[in-house]
Amino acid sequence: MLKIDKLHCTGCGACIQRCPKHCITFEQGDLGHIFPQIDPTECIECGLCEKVCPIEQPETRPEGQRVYAAVNKDDTILMDSTSGGFFTAIAKLVLSQNGVVYGCAFDESFQARHIRVDNAENLGKLRGSKYLQSDTGKTFLEAETDLKNGVLVLYTGTPCQIAGLNSFLQKSYGNLITVDIVCHGVGSQAFFDKYMEFIQQRDGSVKELHFRDKKMAGWSCGGAAISEDRKGQAVRRPFYDYNNYYYYYFLQGDIYRDSCYSCKYANTKRPGDFTMGDFWGVEKYSVSVDSNNGCSLVIANTDYARKLLELLRETMNIGEVTMEQATKANGQLVHPSAQSSCRADLISQFAVLSGKEIDLRFRKDHKKAIAKLHLKALIPYSVKRRLRKILK
Repeated sequence: MLKIDKLHCTGCGACIQRCPKHCITFEQGDLGHIFPQIDPTECIECGLCEKVCPIEQPETRPEGQRVYAAVNKDDTILMDSTSGGFFTAIAKLVLSQNGVVYGCAFDESFQARHIRVDNAENLGKLRGSKYLQSDTGKTFLEAETDLKNGVLVLYTGTPCQIAGLNSFLQKSYGNLITVDIVCHGVGSQAFFDKYMEFIQQRDGSVKELHFRDKKMAGWSCGGAAISEDRKGQAVRRPFYDYNNYYYYYFLQGDIYRDSCYSCKYANTKRPGDFTMGDFWGVEKYSVSVDSNNGCSLVIANTDYARKLLELLRETMNIGEVTMEQATKANGQLVHPSAQSSCRADLISQFAVLSGKEIDLRFRKDHKKAIAKLHLKALIPYSVKRRLRKILK
């Protein structure tokens, strides 16, 4: 029977989806993070859950990695994307070959779940950052079926989810493209739900949520929540870390699951064909791309990825950089996030306080930080862009 190692379990869902008796389910642990729980009365000791668990699987550094700065040539796609629009480009390429795309989407109640998309009209659901752990559901099984049927599959997720998929499949498929994201760590759905319940009581029914919103804050970590007021009118409100305890604690690294603080994928040993993320600081380098409205960091980890990237030059402006330049911009390519001293207190707060009460405690304990972040948010994005160029 699979022994649950809560310090290292990533919650990828491989064991749950492979179990032939369906006797493994997710249960909440500290801060609401999910962990597999086995029903011993139904378990037949087949060992399949242990076989597909990626925790003990060794990670090797891919050979011949190539690193790029990439910006989508379509301004509409670029502005709707978190960074440079690489995901949309690779997804559209796959869909044009009658393929399917798997990725994280919010449902109508803002639950983060992996879904399967087979048309460009639904691709927008997968675009944009969702800073909490997505439930992979049955998508490993669905992707396996697609692969066996000869369908071209693109699967995107955190590196631990991609490692989970690879381990689940137990073999390589020539029609599978995997993309792992440069990940700081994952917040829990339950912790996020408590916050969402609070802001919907405060602001009204939330219709849309964007952790990152270029229309609100340019290419930055600023986001927006679109609520419906008492008159039924849509109101776009800032979703920034200075007025949002969930986002603040996420960006500070306070609410990740235990495994994130010892993540074995927080380096250049990447499990995906591609690695993608924000290319912060790209303006410091002589790269032939316009990064003013966002730029993707793209690492081609396999020969397959390098060949695919050549096909994307029609839709992406691409400039090659070094791995050293990439790691300077993204610390998670060097080391995991550090665990903060306040995490234990947040675990206690989550267990007994409502979202409103956590918010009150947040504003009481972080007055100086909130004031500083508020002032920073008031600086127009155009000014921030000029400052970046001056300081580079």
